[in-house]
Amino acid sequence: MSDPVDPMRTPGRWFVTTASGAAYLIEATDPDGTVTATRVVAGPVGDDLRFPRAALRRDDQPLRVMGVQHLSGTTMSNGIVVGQDMWLYLEPLDPAAALTLRRTTPVVGVAQLPTVVSDR
Repeated sequence: MSDPVDPMRTPGRWFVTTASGAAYLIEATDPDGTVTATRVVAGPVGDDLRFPRAALRRDDQPLRVMGVQHLSGTTMSNGIVVGQDMWLYLEPLDPAAALTLRRTTPVVGVAQLPTVVSDR
C-alpha cells in the first residue's frame, strides 16, 4: 500500500484517476483552507468493465470537500491511497442533505500537479 495523500492536511493539487476511468482534480491551495474536488468527465473510460462510469450531479464543477478517506482494513483512515476506493465527503448537493458522500472505484493513480499562482 502506498502512503496516503491527505489534501485536508497538506496543501497542493492532485489529479486522481480511478478504475472506472473517472478523474478528479483535488485542490487544497486556497489561503482559507478550502479543499475542492472537481470530477472531470472528459477522457476515456477505464479498462475494467466491472466499473462503468456514470454521469454525476455537478460534474466538471468544483465542490467543497469536508473530508477524504479510504478503508484501511476495517477502519476508515484519512487520505487517498492507490488501490483503495476514495471516499469524498462533499458539500450537500441536495438542499435536504447535510452532506454528500461519494465513493469511487479503486484509485489507480495520484499525480501531484504544480501549484497555480493567482493574480489576486
